[in-house]
Amino acid sequence: MVITTENAIIEKIKERNKKRSKLRFQVAGLVMVFYLITAVIGGVAIYYSSSKSYLTAKNDMIQRDLTRVRDSITINEVYYWFLDYWEENPAEVLKPLTPEEEENAATHSYHDMSREEAESYLDSLPPDIQLALAKMEYLSLSATMEYELGEFSYGGLYLMDIRQEHRGFVFCSRSGTEQGQHELGYRWSYSLSAHPAASSFLSGDYSDIQFETSDDKEFGGHNYYIGCMPLRHDGEVRALLCLTYNWESFNEDLIESLRISAIYMLAGMVVIYVLLMILIDRVATKPLSKLMSSVNDFVRTKDGELAAERMHNIHVNNEIGILSENIAELVGRIDHYIKDIHTQESEITDLSDEILISLAHTIDAKDKYTNGHSSRVAIYSAMLAKQLGFSQKEQEKIYNMGLLHDIGKIGIPDEIINKTSELTDEEYALIQSHPVLGYEILSNMKRFPELAQAARWHHENYDGTGYPDRISGADIPFEVRIIAVADSYDAMTSNRSYRKYLPQDVVRAEIDKHSGTQFDPRVARAMLEIIDSDKNYKLHE
Repeated sequence: MVITTENAIIEKIKERNKKRSKLRFQVAGLVMVFYLITAVIGGVAIYYSSSKSYLTAKNDMIQRDLTRVRDSITINEVYYWFLDYWEENPAEVLKPLTPEEEENAATHSYHDMSREEAESYLDSLPPDIQLALAKMEYLSLSATMEYELGEFSYGGLYLMDIRQEHRGFVFCSRSGTEQGQHELGYRWSYSLSAHPAASSFLSGDYSDIQFETSDDKEFGGHNYYIGCMPLRHDGEVRALLCLTYNWESFNEDLIESLRISAIYMLAGMVVIYVLLMILIDRVATKPLSKLMSSVNDFVRTKDGELAAERMHNIHVNNEIGILSENIAELVGRIDHYIKDIHTQESEITDLSDEILISLAHTIDAKDKYTNGHSSRVAIYSAMLAKQLGFSQKEQEKIYNMGLLHDIGKIGIPDEIINKTSELTDEEYALIQSHPVLGYEILSNMKRFPELAQAARWHHENYDGTGYPDRISGADIPFEVRIIAVADSYDAMTSNRSYRKYLPQDVVRAEIDKHSGTQFDPRVARAMLEIIDSDKNYKLHE
């Protein structure tokens, strides 16, 4: 009987040890899988982020250097006159400059003239003087490109014509190798299909610089990364200024850098994995899992009472048991605090809304002819924000901006605001000061800077003709551009002492007429959509 009991106990111990070993193996396997997934995701993220960061830095450097070269060679007002001359007389321009030509060129200055005057002056000069000046300018171009290329670690620097009738005409190029180095008059077969940057410039769909990769042998026979900047004359893209960078060298540098990073990351992950497994081996996995599950349920359901009850049921006489009791107490306190915070937030929000509405009523009360103006502007602004796809929170922010946009009128005397006769220049100037007054009133509200912005700039026009700062376009915050349209709409759809509110078709025509000048086109278009949906013309005072 005793032997049987001992054998049963031994079997239970073996079974328990087997389960414990199995559990440890499962935990180790899960951790290893986690680390492998993390390593793959981290490696991919590092590769793409590093590639993007490296390429962005390279693009910025190329753009900076191209801008410097372009500025140095196009400082001359009549530079494009010389481009034309070089294309017509390449062989003559490349001949050595004689002392007599150098002297003639030095005695004919056109740098202080306007472009039209200088071009007319150059056209009037004798052919020998024109040639001397063209040679001098070309020598300056060649020297500039030679110097600038020496400052960079690039494959080459090229200036060529890409217009249909002169496509591929090389004005000048400098390269680190003999191949791809061309003088004036060389023309290569420059295919637009192989150079999308040129296609973009010629189609008009371009910024100041485009990037492309090409294996064009004229660039040196390698796969090159090319930055292209257009030289424009009277709105036409006349030529391209290009810097080339060896793409294969770029990839080799990047891969080497990533290889070193991967080695360090892998070594660090192995060390962390070993330490983590030692830590896991020293604790009881199941109670800890229950504790984590209870915490996760609390985070997900926000039910503090249920989570605390489950933690109290973790009966283990070790650190995890003590931790469970402490966390259960903490969860109870957090649950209590969360409820109090929600209550206080609700009260604060209600109070803030009441204060804003009271301020809006105070503003509108000063002008007996525009009572309710601020509230209507706030409503119209929120409607516009919704039409433009803003979130609910953003709509509420714009609504509050609309409520207080005219707060500066508090500082304007009532007799001027309510004056029915024509204002004097001094009185009109005082009325126009209300945006600045409003800004000064609200500028101390550091947590809500948008309120002060709306007060200051709601009379600014999209084309820069507004007041008080005459800013335009994107310099006006988009929310303020929304309020400007809502403000004008309410002004036209409200009754005044001298007129009744305007008909809906008149209001619509005015909004459409001033789109792009007084109003941001996007906002104006959204307002027109709201007007068109208001079939019964309910949106007026």
